[in-house]
Amino acid sequence: MGKGVGLVAYRRTGDLDAIDEYSRRLVEALCEDGHPSSYAPAGLPPARRVDAGLAWVLVQYNPFSYGRWGVAPGIVRDAAAIRRRLPIPFALMVHESWVEARDWKSALMGGYQRLQLRSLSRVATVLMATTQALARQLGPRGVHVPVASNITPVVASFQTARDRLGLGDELVVAMFGRGNPSRALGHAEAAIDAIAQAQLPDRVRVFNLGADAPSLHTHPAIRVVSPGKMSAEQLSLHLQASDLMLLPFTDGLSTRRTTLMAALAHGLPVLGQRGPATDDVLLECEDIISMTPVGDRDAFRRSAAKLVADRSLLRARGQAGRRLYLERFDWPHVARRVMSAIEDASAATAGPRRSRPCGG
Repeated sequence: MGKGVGLVAYRRTGDLDAIDEYSRRLVEALCEDGHPSSYAPAGLPPARRVDAGLAWVLVQYNPFSYGRWGVAPGIVRDAAAIRRRLPIPFALMVHESWVEARDWKSALMGGYQRLQLRSLSRVATVLMATTQALARQLGPRGVHVPVASNITPVVASFQTARDRLGLGDELVVAMFGRGNPSRALGHAEAAIDAIAQAQLPDRVRVFNLGADAPSLHTHPAIRVVSPGKMSAEQLSLHLQASDLMLLPFTDGLSTRRTTLMAALAHGLPVLGQRGPATDDVLLECEDIISMTPVGDRDAFRRSAAKLVADRSLLRARGQAGRRLYLERFDWPHVARRVMSAIEDASAATAGPRRSRPCGG
């Protein structure tokens, strides 16, 4: 496969967009690995504006990023036009596929999204997904490519981070992300209360991180800090200084969760749920990443109290998670998996390519 420039395309939806940040970091990682790439945050350009020397195209796909209610016939049209014009690998990275039917509206919306993804899959020569469950939805061509952390750890030890934030020896529990139905906040609140009972409420602090972090209902003596939007450095410091991350996703921990990867990258122990979306690579690491069955709030509560009972063991588990991240999930691994999938499909393509500098 030649060394021409590749194009990563995604339609950025706003200031807080994890897939946008993922796309930018992926382009950086690809360039560092010797695969010149550029980023198109406004989505796929019209076929007439696509450089004829392009080496490959990768579309980051979440249907709601491309159209209201996830209905976006334009992306199928533009993808097909580019494929007709250029005989190059055309990759689709699926972050979300379709909504499941809960009522007639979601059934209608999900049905269209299924057809839309099926049409895109026919256009694509490479199909990738951020979880094994999504890869299975794509069929036998689906390749599993986990995400990496969108937050680069600051160079600071656990104690240094705590000193910089003015923390003493209180136990710090971290929450990270927006309030939405995929997060079982009741599980997190129950776990925090269990930790407070074991540690005394005034010895527990909660970092409720994220620009749109939801309100938490806990014991009044527990100090809940919700700093809102922060710089990447400040966010990293708060993660570095925490003792435990609670991630009770209703479908289970999975390799599409950048919050999970951020915790692992920062050596922060994790307690999550084991569910239908949980990938085999995570199930194989339950001695490092703690999980309880989806929906079992009491088990989640008990596990949280048990984990914080031995803080030295908790830190050791966090460091093991950091090693796991560096060995299997960091950006160089993501870039290599992406290029391996694209190169596997390149034998059927042809055409001249010319190199260009990296950049967005």
